[in-house]
Amino acid sequence: MKKFFAGLFLMTGALASCTKNNSADFPDFEYQTVYFASQFPVRTVELGEDLIVDNTLDNQWKVSIKATMGGTRSNPQNVDIGIDVDNSLLNNLYFSSTGAKILPLPASHYTLSGNKITIPSGQILGGVEVQLTEAFFNDPLSITNTYAIPLLMKDVKNADSILRGAPTVANPNRYVDVHWTVKPKDFIVYAIKYVNPWHGFYLRRGKDVVVGTPGNSALDRTVIRRQEFVDKDEVKATTTKSFKSVELPLVFPNASGTNIPMNLLLNFDDKGNCTVAASGTGYTATGAGKFISKGEKMSWGGIDRDALYLEYTIDHPLMKITSTDTLVMRNRG
Repeated sequence: MKKFFAGLFLMTGALASCTKNNSADFPDFEYQTVYFASQFPVRTVELGEDLIVDNTLDNQWKVSIKATMGGTRSNPQNVDIGIDVDNSLLNNLYFSSTGAKILPLPASHYTLSGNKITIPSGQILGGVEVQLTEAFFNDPLSITNTYAIPLLMKDVKNADSILRGAPTVANPNRYVDVHWTVKPKDFIVYAIKYVNPWHGFYLRRGKDVVVGTPGNSALDRTVIRRQEFVDKDEVKATTTKSFKSVELPLVFPNASGTNIPMNLLLNFDDKGNCTVAASGTGYTATGAGKFISKGEKMSWGGIDRDALYLEYTIDHPLMKITSTDTLVMRNRG
């Protein structure tokens, strides 16, 4: 059976709102239609603080799936669009030619605020709210491209029509472009995943004391990692591994200068304290740390920045590394 691939549009946090242009007045078109502007968005729920994107809704474990309307600039009355969750929209649908099959988000992972989307009077955009549950955040598949909420418009009140497309064949497939002169926009495959509060790009400074194991004394050294300005420090990207853990990628060179990966797994509690463990094989790691909101006062850019403070030891067959790190949050994604 033929596979179909979703053309994905990435979203993090809330989309920018539309603005009204008061300098010109244009008449409405004869017909008003409702539709989903994008059919295959990928929404990353971003927990924690973001200085660039407004993620207030994310921290309430919510997202809003938006519909819009065309053919009008004024919209004098509420427009109600009936919607259904239709898992058949995911039949044979994959994230990419080499990606995973798109699975329906389990019912235990979310609730919809209703079975309709209302576009309020005076607006051209409205949404249905999705409340995510603990089951979503405790599911290891929720941190990767796995799940989607498939919605289909079924009826509309106070608008002329739903943009269901113009087919060229008797039994068109939504995902085959040549079956349509006008592609349908009455559906959305809303892919969703999350990142936890410690996921992001950090500016790293600190100290490594490296002691070679017997026979490897050439590896002995002390490395001070600190640039004159914080924003010039080494950049490290942590990645979400579970609801309360991230991976910190590290490498250390052997005698020939070849970098050996020694990634760390940071496991957090509810107070921002973390323990340090090895994230890979062939070495061990122990240690502790703490994430402090606005911990670095008047940091780069002249503002207080979130920071992660770590002390840890890594034991590898070639060397033992004792490190202290200060990681200043640069940006979330």
